[in-house]
Amino acid sequence: MVLLTVTEFRNNISKYLQMAFTENIALKSKRGIIELNPSTKIRLNPSPSNDAWFNNPRNMEELNCAVDEIKTSKAELKELSDNEIKELFAV
Repeated sequence: MVLLTVTEFRNNISKYLQMAFTENIALKSKRGIIELNPSTKIRLNPSPSNDAWFNNPRNMEELNCAVDEIKTSKAELKELSDNEIKELFAV
């Protein structure tokens, strides 16, 4: 793996973008590490398993609204117990 500073990457961006197709490239920033993962297509679905639920615009709108409510403290995030999860999802 090649670990670069953001400045080094910016100064040689073309070189490192090409290199990312054959080697693991990571950028070290103040907020953490960013790994470059080249692809031949753009994935708009945020699910790692490509779950179709995320393809429905209504579902995404509802999810984004819920996230916004939590960020703005209009709603609270509650951790469910195992029993509450089983009851809610009929598991």
